[in-house]
Amino acid sequence: MVKDDLIEGRNRETVVLRISSVKPYSAELTSEQLEILADIAEQYGSGKAHVTARQTIEVPDVPRNCVDEVVSVLESHGLRISSTGRQLRNVIACSRWCLYNVKPMSELACELNRQYMNVRLPGKTTISLSGCDFSCVRSRTSDIGVIARADIGLTEKRCKHCKVCIKEPLGCQVDAITLTDDGVVIDRERCVRCGFCWNVCRPGTIEAKRTYYDVFIGGRGGMRPEEAKFLGSVEGQDALKALIQRIIDIYQANAREGERISDLVKRQGMEVFNGRA
Repeated sequence: MVKDDLIEGRNRETVVLRISSVKPYSAELTSEQLEILADIAEQYGSGKAHVTARQTIEVPDVPRNCVDEVVSVLESHGLRISSTGRQLRNVIACSRWCLYNVKPMSELACELNRQYMNVRLPGKTTISLSGCDFSCVRSRTSDIGVIARADIGLTEKRCKHCKVCIKEPLGCQVDAITLTDDGVVIDRERCVRCGFCWNVCRPGTIEAKRTYYDVFIGGRGGMRPEEAKFLGSVEGQDALKALIQRIIDIYQANAREGERISDLVKRQGMEVFNGRA
């Protein structure tokens, strides 16, 4: 644990602990871990906890002189204190169970969290991984945002008119699919390439011709929210991880102390990333 892991409390004697899971995954907790968090909040804090936008659990009002003891308990149950300040914030992903996922992103988020756990950056940095265009984890307002895509096509297998791909409340959320007597018709203008129809099509009439990742940079929330700018697309997680590493390298090499990626883009333009990514 480093200094940036602690959030100052409302008085000098207490701190707020921001906690995530090392295993199974930073945004997923086992029932045992939930019990441990409840015990810590009750024994050391005020009996309350808060779920953050970055998929962590904050326990407030923990006495400063008890932090080492609490950290020891957390670590023995697969939990850790998550970073704040100028370290990379908790990398988040949407639920791995969602049928709209082109590809589940939680394992990649876990890998990135472990890789960059204690890396100090010029400023606050967030990475959000979306399994589809709905962007439930706000990939378009993160410093680095990723959205998985699928180019949908049709096979020669006959549609059985089961209507799962269009049935409410699930089904295509942008009305891009129509069932005719001849089978499936996909409106390419409406399609957002989320992959839901491909995931639920049991006859195999609909397939993903290609999957890839759109990468955005320079988004932010907070007091000066900004939408991220599109940087480019890559195929495969190895290429995606390499691009994320290049973005971080360029950011570290060019940003001033305290600047976020959006600040660097304003000062030097997208060319600083486009020319070297």
